[in-house]
Amino acid sequence: MHMTPQELRRRLEETRTLQPGSAQRLQQHRELAEQCSTFVPNLLALSRALQLSDAGTDAPAHLSESERVLRAAVEVSGEEASALIELAHFVDVVRDSPTEAEALFAEAARRASRQLEEAWAGWIGVLGEQEKLEAALELASRAQRMFPDSELITEAVEFAKRCAAP
Repeated sequence: MHMTPQELRRRLEETRTLQPGSAQRLQQHRELAEQCSTFVPNLLALSRALQLSDAGTDAPAHLSESERVLRAAVEVSGEEASALIELAHFVDVVRDSPTEAEALFAEAARRASRQLEEAWAGWIGVLGEQEKLEAALELASRAQRMFPDSELITEAVEFAKRCAAP
């Protein structure tokens, strides 16, 4: 039986109350990953728990497992920016591979930038729908500085102006 999103979130929050680096916390993250291998927030937390655990002679195995978990998080998230960033930090700091980290950070930045552009365009649009033209134009000014050639932002501004027109 699958857990609901609320159950997954509750279990993750309960796990986060346990002592960082503890064997119990690591075990709880592993169990949650077994129950739902596509719950990215837990995969990222599991990877961190593996890196923080007092593994002793198992440290290399924990780091390898951490990397596998991170790569799985990137895969199941559809290469979401947050998962790419976590993997990039890992390969840079732990694996000392700045070349791979550079490519991962660059892709994360592209994806995050696209999301920001879409979020700002949507925000401008809903401000226009609410006839808050001044706020929409102020936000558009900030957005256009970052995305000067954005068709999305331009279209959102035009929409906001049409909504506010008498």
